[in-house]
Amino acid sequence: MIRAIHFPNPDAFRASQHPGATHFDLTKGATDEAILWFFCPCGCGGLVRIKVGIDVKPADSPSWNWNGSVADPTLSPSVNRLDCGWHGWLRDGYWEEA
Repeated sequence: MIRAIHFPNPDAFRASQHPGATHFDLTKGATDEAILWFFCPCGCGGLVRIKVGIDVKPADSPSWNWNGSVADPTLSPSVNRLDCGWHGWLRDGYWEEA
């Protein structure tokens, strides 16, 4: 398992390039949606952007249901990275490979 270290500052997040690191962009104006940025947990260096809903899965696809916690985030369903092949879950702040 890999800890999903949260970076509130987007510049510090991008500079870290830490596998599994996360940054939640809550500035898009919606009260029930956010953008999750993360570095692929496999270590390939891939920077990923996904749409998440706070306790709801947004209707447009692809999207994920997020528990609303930046410290110990959980996503549903699993995350499947097509370019590098990593597949797994983010549960209680840890990335778990399938």
